[in-house]
Amino acid sequence: MEGVIVEALACIFSTYKGKIKILLKRKTDEPYKGYWILPSGIIDNDKTLEETLEIAVSEQVGLSNLTYEECAVFSDLDRFPNKRIIGISAISMVDEVTVRNHQEATKYEYSWFSIDKLPKIGYDHIRVINKSIVALKQNLTNSSTLRQVFPSDFTLPEIQSVYEQLLTKDLDRRNFRKKFLNLNLIEETGDNAPSNNGRPAKLYRFKQDMDDIVLF
Repeated sequence: MEGVIVEALACIFSTYKGKIKILLKRKTDEPYKGYWILPSGIIDNDKTLEETLEIAVSEQVGLSNLTYEECAVFSDLDRFPNKRIIGISAISMVDEVTVRNHQEATKYEYSWFSIDKLPKIGYDHIRVINKSIVALKQNLTNSSTLRQVFPSDFTLPEIQSVYEQLLTKDLDRRNFRKKFLNLNLIEETGDNAPSNNGRPAKLYRFKQDMDDIVLF
């Protein structure tokens, strides 16, 4: 009898222009040829979850030196055809600058997708993604985690858009702005975001000595 295989699944999130995105790669063979799946790797006896993801993510989507947080275990008997594979997912968050500069060539086709406009997803990875989004929502209520995603040069509308996407509801612009500024976590950079029409939005950054608090 074959032993149980354990795979590591990488749920890598970032933001771009106020939208939360996840990094996926396209499947090139059956089953689910042409569908999109999460970067993943089989955990060998001499590798940890984090080590496995570091190797797999670097080879498959060209990102390295990420920090991972274990999220959930998936053990349904039919999650992979003709094999017994247990999945362990982990979350990583990447800042927008890294995403803009992310053009590493690999043998796989990969792309960033907004979490509310996902393509056809293979295997049970839509379930894995949905679980990770729940965990992401909890993480981004913490100010230090939000700072990882927005290290510098962001607008308040971008921050608001991220929370609206996570909470799946509209937030009053004035109330959000007032509440966020009153937290005393951010400061103006002195620059404005480029604008094609209307008044350009101010750019902000998190303070170096800010407190670690729960935002919402």
